[in-house]
Amino acid sequence: MDELFRYFNIISKHANVYIDKVLEPFGLYSCHRVFIKKIIEHPGITRDKIKNMVHIHPSNTTRIIDFLEEKEYIIKKISTEDRRICELYPTDKLKEVYDVLIKAESEWIDIITKDLKKEDLEKYQAFLKQSAILSIECIHKGE
Repeated sequence: MDELFRYFNIISKHANVYIDKVLEPFGLYSCHRVFIKKIIEHPGITRDKIKNMVHIHPSNTTRIIDFLEEKEYIIKKISTEDRRICELYPTDKLKEVYDVLIKAESEWIDIITKDLKKEDLEKYQAFLKQSAILSIECIHKGE
């Protein structure tokens, strides 16, 4: 079983290296990936909602959001319903990055699954999804 853990680590590490290379021209890294996707896919998302969706520590969430704002990838707006809440909106600059990112993710999946048949790929995805669900339940139980 320790081999399985090692393989998960290798795939994850190399996926991040691949995405780092793609995002480097934008001054971004793989750690920004999930934030880019969530902000594009959910314009107006709040800091708390994004924190809960990406399963990253609140201080890291704040740091990444501040970085994206500083680099003009997102715009923070005070909620009209509750002035204590900040909504996050993508800029056109972030939308450009998103398109490049989605293409890179698809390329990476093609690279690591190129020898799998369609039905094997579907099973692989289902197994990974179940593993992800169990890992979330284990780490975030009670939250």
